[in-house]
Amino acid sequence: MTLLLAAVLSAPAVARSSAPGTGDLYVSMGSSYAAGPGVGAPIVSAGGCRRSASNFADIVARARGLKLVDVSCSGATTANILEHGQYGLPAQIEAVTPDARLVSILIGGNDVNYVTDLMGLSCRDTGGANCRVTDPAEVERRIAVLPESLDRVVTEVRRRAPAARIVLLGYLPAVPGRAAESCAALPLAPDDAVRMRARYVRLAQIIGGAARRNGVGVVPSSVIGAGHEVCAEVPYVAGYHPQKTPGWAAPVPYHPNQAGMDKVAAALNEVIGDPGAR
Repeated sequence: MTLLLAAVLSAPAVARSSAPGTGDLYVSMGSSYAAGPGVGAPIVSAGGCRRSASNFADIVARARGLKLVDVSCSGATTANILEHGQYGLPAQIEAVTPDARLVSILIGGNDVNYVTDLMGLSCRDTGGANCRVTDPAEVERRIAVLPESLDRVVTEVRRRAPAARIVLLGYLPAVPGRAAESCAALPLAPDDAVRMRARYVRLAQIIGGAARRNGVGVVPSSVIGAGHEVCAEVPYVAGYHPQKTPGWAAPVPYHPNQAGMDKVAAALNEVIGDPGAR
């Protein structure tokens, strides 16, 4: 399964523009796996979007001297990128202007209720009450429309910023490759672990497929995170009951920790390449 994901997400993409250089505009869009709730220090002005000052976009922007406009927002879907924002904010796509030279996009998990159901099943499997889990038929419907939604996002970014290098990012994995494994940080029944690993694989395949179809870069987070899932000795994703990070109102289960963000930032840097390279 890991080899399959590597093949899907590591396929070469078509370089359509030069890599950004010092002072260039970088727009980061996406959901909580981009925003970074629970990681480092929160950006107070981000409000309900729960954006971190040390998410991968911030790390990359500081290292390269880029002008960062980070509109990623916890809970975002492709509709929040294209059609309507959250918390009174405009749609994320409005941040993409003709002078953008790099646009990163990490989206799709909330379209298929990936983290929501990880939490709902963990709640149910530990005897919780009022645990929310999406009906399988609804999950299938959501999965079926996600490829077209991702294509629309890339098309609109390209229309607004023709000179921008566009990179799609996958989600770091939470459930181990041997999905039936469990631990205190991943309290899923074996069948539920297999179910959520399968959904993760499909999500990764959809993101990788969108990158190939549209000729854009891709960060293979499934490969980066292999062996660093929730139950690993060095996880890149927090478990179901993580410790609260100082400055944040509450713990954030099943989301990247700082080590995960650092690895994604390094991979994104590699995908972008040297300034002036095509």
